[in-house]
Formats: sequence, C-alpha cells, structure tokens
Amino acid sequence: MLARYLLVPLLLLAIPAGAAEPLESIPPIERRIPPAGIEVPAAELERLQQRLVELQQQLAKYQDHKLEADVAIYTKAVAWALKFGEFYNSKDTAKANRLLDEAGRRLELISAGKTDWTSTTGLVVRGYRSSIDGSVQPYGLEIPEDFSPDRTTPLYVWLHGRGDKTTDMHFIDQRQTRTGRIAPAGAIILHPFGRHCMGFKSAGEIDVLESVANVSSRYSIDPNRIVLMGFSMGGAGAWHIGAHYVDRWVAISPGAGFAETARYNKLTPENYPASYVQQLWTLYDVPNYVRNLFNAPVVVYSGELDKQIQAARVMEEAYQKEGRVLPHVIGPGMGHQYHPDSLKQIMKQMDEAVKKGLDQVPAEVRLQTRTLRYNRVHWVEATGLEEHWQDSRIDARMISKDKI
Repeated sequence: MLARYLLVPLLLLAIPAGAAEPLESIPPIERRIPPAGIEVPAAELERLQQRLVELQQQLAKYQDHKLEADVAIYTKAVAWALKFGEFYNSKDTAKANRLLDEAGRRLELISAGKTDWTSTTGLVVRGYRSSIDGSVQPYGLEIPEDFSPDRTTPLYVWLHGRGDKTTDMHFIDQRQTRTGRIAPAGAIILHPFGRHCMGFKSAGEIDVLESVANVSSRYSIDPNRIVLMGFSMGGAGAWHIGAHYVDRWVAISPGAGFAETARYNKLTPENYPASYVQQLWTLYDVPNYVRNLFNAPVVVYSGELDKQIQAARVMEEAYQKEGRVLPHVIGPGMGHQYHPDSLKQIMKQMDEAVKKGLDQVPAEVRLQTRTLRYNRVHWVEATGLEEHWQDSRIDARMISKDKI
C-alpha cells in the first residue's frame, strides 16, 4: 500500500511579524552541493550535446514503452551534467560517453525486441518514474549468478554514503563498474540513488520505497525477506527509514550514521533555533520513533575510533529509556569504516533474520509517532492524534492470532 506514504503534508507556520529577516540581510550560501565542476573544452561539450540530442529524439519514439525509464536515466544524467557543469575531472566526459553508449545500445535492443539487461546477472542499472514529480530516477542492482525468476529471492537494500559530487551521472557510472560493500549469497542487492545527498529523507525516502517497489515488480523478490542496511549517510538513512517504515524490513543495520539533529551538530539549548524549527526536528529525529524499532531485529555498527559512534550512543540511550538494549557491534581500532570481522558478524545476523522471514501479522505491535505522516506499523494504524507533534504511542497485542 505505497500510496498512503506518498502524501507529504504541507506545514504552515505562523511567524510573528518582524521575525523574518529581510532578504537583503541574508548572506549568500557559500557552499553548494553538488559543487561547481571544472571547465571542459567547448568542442567536447558540443559533441556530447549533439549525441544527447540525437538519443533524446530516438527515445521520444518510445515514451510509452514500459522500459522507457531504463533508457531515460542515462540521457537525463548526461543532460543534467551538461546543464549544471557536473564534470569534476578530465575523465568525466568519458563517463558521459559511456552512459550515452549504453542509452544507444538499449534503444537498439528495444527496437529489436531483445532487452538483455532485463534478464542479465551481475551489475545492472535500471530506473523508474517517480510518483512525486514524474522524474526518472536510477538505481543499481547486483544480481547473483544463480538468480532464477522461478523462485523468490531475498533483497538487501544498501543505502550509500555521502558523495557531494556523486550526481546522477557519477552514481550510474559507479553502479555499472563496481560492486558494493556487502555480498550476501543468493540475494539481490539494491542501491537506491535517493536523490543524491538528502540523507534519504523527504523525496529521498520515497525514492527508496519506490525503488524497492519497482525492483519487486520486475524480479521475484520475497517481500518477507527484505533487509535494510547502509553506512555513513546511508547509516543515517537506515536509522530514519528503518524507524519510520519498520514493517517493511526483516532486519535493519545502520552503520555509522547520524540519528538526530541537536547533539549531532553539537548544539546546546542556548544556541538552538526557533521553537518551531525544534518542533520540526521531531519529524525525523529517530529517538522520537525508537519504539517502532522494537518491531524488527536491529544491529548497529560503529568503528571504535569513529566520532560517528555518537549516533549509536544516542540510540543506545533511547533504547535504555524504554528498558531495552540496542545490539551494537563495535569494530576494534576502526575509524569510519567496517572491521571485516564485524561486518561478517552483522551479515550473519542479517542472514539469520532472512532465513526466519518477516511476520506480516505479528502478535504484538508497537507504534510511536508525532505525526500522522508516519502513522502505521503492521496492522496498527493511528487515524487521529489528540495533539500533533507530541509523543504518541500505541502498544497492541492480539488476544488470539488464530482467529485472523
């Protein structure tokens, strides 16, 4: 039931007269993400633009084709790189040409009725159209050699770390040329793009959900064996999406990712922003949704020497306040990276959860929220709140599961 999660509420905030600064007094933003690229010879840009236009014209003939997005992700990626100057070294024009080569190849195969990338194994990049704005969004896949459409397959969703320069073109090139951090046997690995560097929030979180739905419609994915993992910014995404959509995952493992706003940014009460901003923090800050995580196996990872262990400590405290202990694997002597033995331990725990499978109708369910934006876990749904933006909880237990 994906549609219920696509309604993003409009927040109307009453700001006292005189509280807002005049526009002319607000200093310009010095840092831009993605950053400005290098200057590329005009002749190279012209050749790329010419190739792009030719492919866009060919693609227009297939705008209603079911695989149109699998080609449009390539032309969009190069078009945006040209428009916004997303070339960061002398080899990046070669990346653009590789993407256009693949777009042309796929168009030829669509014309011939032989779309090989829909059934190949290994590294595959595909795309879909977002329900938010109709844009094409890419995702990467790692498909095991023994994959068979005749049997259901577990899915591991891996959320990437921050990369200021990893825009569409660079993301697609990575996903075509390199494997990821994990390699679970017999499972498909999904790498959502998540709209670049949004921390997998807002449109980014919906893109994760929609990429899972798109992969599930194209491959025989077992809906009861979908794992959510990520590291660094991806770990933050795993905390957020895991806590806010917990009933979609058989297990969750955030690695070295932030979990809330104030402490992560080293803010103290005397330098907090306005009260309404603090209130909006509670939309995403994971400690406010910690009880949701009790519905699924969660294993967090931190490097012993990584300053990002702060987030795991925050979540340990949140668990402790509710009388729980958060499973926390700490990589000895490690900074901002996995210890190989720690990752093996975590993957073993994920595999055990996959073998057990997700109980779609558990006897006990816990729901914690501050907004009807996130109002459902399994068979429990909050349809109203006495007061919005306050801690709201439902603990439910079936009297007899046999009567369902």
